[in-house]
Amino acid sequence: MEQNYFDHFDLPVQFQLDLESVRKKYLVISRQNHPDFAAGEDEAYEQALMATSFNNQAYNVLSNNYERIKYVLELLGSPISTDDKLPPTFLMEMMDWNERIMEAGMTDDSTTLSTLSVEFDALEKSFDAELNEKLAAFDSSKNQELLEEIKKSYLERKYLLRLRDSIDKFARL
Repeated sequence: MEQNYFDHFDLPVQFQLDLESVRKKYLVISRQNHPDFAAGEDEAYEQALMATSFNNQAYNVLSNNYERIKYVLELLGSPISTDDKLPPTFLMEMMDWNERIMEAGMTDDSTTLSTLSVEFDALEKSFDAELNEKLAAFDSSKNQELLEEIKKSYLERKYLLRLRDSIDKFARL
């Protein structure tokens, strides 16, 4: 069985991590497996390349909050799938936001777009706070029932990230 990213860094499987600790472990392993130390030995060089690639991949996933959430959900048997549905009330709210963003972008009114961006910041902070509470609650309790709530919050947050991209795109125009 292939080692998972948490085992690779000798960490428990959990949603919230000390990112500085992850970075330090990444750097130590990077130095240990650097391909330059295996130069001239084809097999050792290939192994060093594979180990470096895995180390980089593990660090990229574990150091990114949203990639880590997705990865932990997969490890714990609750992977994100195309069958996952968001609540209709959330989708309606997001449609309203999308319309507001499009209208603000079409008017080319920087004040309206700026106000909208500030309102959206507050919405994002609220979602992040709620998601972080769920992540902390799971990490301390390992309550499996929280996994579906975390998955729903993750999917909602990903939706918000797409809307944030739209706001930022109009702000740059």
